[in-house]
Amino acid sequence: MTSRRMARIGVVAACVLVASTTRVAIAKPADACKLLTPAQVGAALGARTGAGQAIGSTGCQWSAQSARVTLVLYDASGWQTMNQPLPGVSRTTLGGVGDDAVYSTVGSLTTLSVKKGDSVFVVRVYGVHPQANQMAVERSLAQDALANP
Repeated sequence: MTSRRMARIGVVAACVLVASTTRVAIAKPADACKLLTPAQVGAALGARTGAGQAIGSTGCQWSAQSARVTLVLYDASGWQTMNQPLPGVSRTTLGGVGDDAVYSTVGSLTTLSVKKGDSVFVVRVYGVHPQANQMAVERSLAQDALANP
């Protein structure tokens, strides 16, 4: 399978994961691009990264040559629904990150959802393999985002 086709499949699967969360989660007015610096994203990816680019009013994307990171903000009122069981989606609790953190996985695509106080964000890393490395980068970036005021 070509890398372009894999990227398209990844975007579709990520949209499915995010769509499952957006039905009930209400975005908070905040600037997702301020939660991570290009240096933090670059260090986590091991690659030079440019400034974050806004995705609508609640998300941000950072791009490197072969990888990409997205971070999207949500209101915590949808946390329980975001993490309800869905067919084909496995959930794994992650301790030590925020008040609550859960990996959601569909096939080889994983997203990390983090709750801290009345805020929730979802971080997704594209182009990092194997999956264990992707999850480690997501965890690192989530911890960085929580540490930034």
